[in-house]
Amino acid sequence: MLINRKAELQKLLITDNEFNFRTEKSRKRFLSVLNSAFINKNKSINILAGNLIEYLKNDEQGKALITFWLFSINNRLFYELNRDVFLTYYYQGRTELPNGDIVAYLKNLISENVDLRGKWSEKTINTIASKYLTVLKKLHLLEGSKKKSFCFVRISNEMLAVFVHLFKLLDNRKSNVLEDDFLDFSFISRDSIVDRLKSIGKKDWIRMNYTGTSIKLEGVFDINNLTDGIFG
Repeated sequence: MLINRKAELQKLLITDNEFNFRTEKSRKRFLSVLNSAFINKNKSINILAGNLIEYLKNDEQGKALITFWLFSINNRLFYELNRDVFLTYYYQGRTELPNGDIVAYLKNLISENVDLRGKWSEKTINTIASKYLTVLKKLHLLEGSKKKSFCFVRISNEMLAVFVHLFKLLDNRKSNVLEDDFLDFSFISRDSIVDRLKSIGKKDWIRMNYTGTSIKLEGVFDINNLTDGIFG
């Protein structure tokens, strides 16, 4: 479920307690994190996301992917957890994402970061790991109660085009998309990505320059004017 209005988000998290936080204080703290996670300093990203949410209003899976990408872009910890654990396991073909592996990753992260040492208690680490898995489940990327299993994520050509347009708005990305770790967030294997990009390039949904070892991409749509005919 993707909430695009602040009042609805507040009702979902604080009033309805959709994520099952024990206290209202913890629910408000999580709301603050989400508000910061979905607002980017690059206004073009916010415009694109807002228009896409409206365009995909009847597509829950599509909206969940937009949420996943936005949260990953705007929250460094979420990005690194996804890159280093969730997506690594996903592409390895693992069936489950254990809570213990998330906890171990967080503890290792703390041990290597002087600024974090002593600031996160054992309880905090366990809570972050648990809520991280809960978010992925809410985004239809994991399923199960005690044990979280991976869901198969099928990226349509339309959503791949969306991914390319979002990628091109990001700062400090590699000009050769094949060298950029954000490519893994497309949920398409490196073995298949070239053919998939060529496919949407033929539809004129993106511009693509492929040399055999390098891919450079450009978007073609006006992010301020996404309409129902965008993929026609």
